[in-house]
Amino acid sequence: MKRLEVRVCVCTQCVMNGAMDIVEAVESLQKLKNQLRFNASVKVSANERICDKDADASVSPLVIVNGERLEGATCDQVMSRIISSVS
Repeated sequence: MKRLEVRVCVCTQCVMNGAMDIVEAVESLQKLKNQLRFNASVKVSANERICDKDADASVSPLVIVNGERLEGATCDQVMSRIISSVS
């Protein structure tokens, strides 16, 4: 079984730009993985700050999927990256 690590920045700026929606989407994927025949273990962690404190708004929300930075991430982008990583 493949393992994926998803880190989501939850600083104020990232939260205001949708970070918590991304966390919920990834967690829902974990709950549905048997129904989707998803053969991977996904660990999601919400980190206080993984983006630069002086970064402009275009980088938030910042998500790291297996070491790859996704700046200005959306739920669709993160889910697509997770699915392509296990294919």
